[in-house]
Amino acid sequence: MAGLLGCETFISLGDDYTQQCTTLTTVYRDADKDGEGNLHDPLTWCGAPPPEYVTNTLDCNDKSAEVNTRGIDDQCDGIDQDCDGKTDEDFPVLDCPILIDDRKKPCPGRTACVGKDVLCYALFYYDADNDGAGSTPRIVEEPGSCTPPPVPLGGGAWVHEGNDCDDTNPAIHPGAKEICDDGVDQNCNGTVGKVYLRQTFSLGVLNTGAAAELWSSGTNSGFVQAAPSDGECNGPEDDVTGTDDGNVVGVGLGACVPPATSGELESPVVDTTGAPKLWLSFQQWIDFTPAGTLGAPPAVALSVQQGPQRTMLFSLANPRPTDDQPVPGWDELERELATFTGPATSLVWSYESGDTGGWGGYAIDDVLLVDERCVDAP
Repeated sequence: MAGLLGCETFISLGDDYTQQCTTLTTVYRDADKDGEGNLHDPLTWCGAPPPEYVTNTLDCNDKSAEVNTRGIDDQCDGIDQDCDGKTDEDFPVLDCPILIDDRKKPCPGRTACVGKDVLCYALFYYDADNDGAGSTPRIVEEPGSCTPPPVPLGGGAWVHEGNDCDDTNPAIHPGAKEICDDGVDQNCNGTVGKVYLRQTFSLGVLNTGAAAELWSSGTNSGFVQAAPSDGECNGPEDDVTGTDDGNVVGVGLGACVPPATSGELESPVVDTTGAPKLWLSFQQWIDFTPAGTLGAPPAVALSVQQGPQRTMLFSLANPRPTDDQPVPGWDELERELATFTGPATSLVWSYESGDTGGWGGYAIDDVLLVDERCVDAP
């Protein structure tokens, strides 16, 4: 009895049979059972598709379940795994070294899929300003060769370092020194050395007037001038920090304090919203006589204040000159404050001279808070 596959209702007309189908469809063979059919293997059907048949024609290779529109074309095997008409277009581009006998270092390159072979091609960048970094990439045509392209008539050079964000200025390139607060990204890392807080505590600036009022100090803290001291009461004899500002010791947090004395000094509040990270640097001078066996030892600390929340960054218990530096001196400290960005941020230096022991002193100077390490313009 001839008829359409899938029709189960028949009407008898003598010796003939007529099939009655409500819907005729064309289905396609799915031999590899990946859910996608072969356009070139159709079947006219009545009703739901039978096993190994589907209604779509998405498959470009019905002999492999790994080849379909969900495939990933990254094997460098000459096969179109994702049925988009292209082969190996998702093959990853990776770094690869090219070893040349007369070169001390490998020539850097990038992988490429050619046919079914993975080859390494040298990568150069055109360096127009001759600062060692370029911005325009160029892949050499011969695999395994480290010969750079010809230099253009206008000069310049071909180099292996890229990412130059201004190839017209030799002072701007990856690794260059970032200049603080000039609005220029010298080292091409996406930040411009923005200064959020800078204070050198210069003589005549912080001792009087509005500038001094921006810093909040309690009892036993304030702004002092470096001067020699006698006996147990030690203080910085001179200002030998990074700035020559009239022999001012910045902030004298208990420059000469007896036991059981405490004090703190808070910087102005600054808005660091949007900063990718923060770097704090400052000079510190410490000289506390070691504490005795009883009572609390002396300590100094640095904290970040954000609204009502205060977070301690570091503290030093029983600080004093060490064997490596028996005489008190200035030390530069740096801290990364990546998680402390916000609209109301300040820094708090504090000290406790301890319940026992002799007199002590603590001073800071040259405070700098920036979004990355930077130097002042020459």
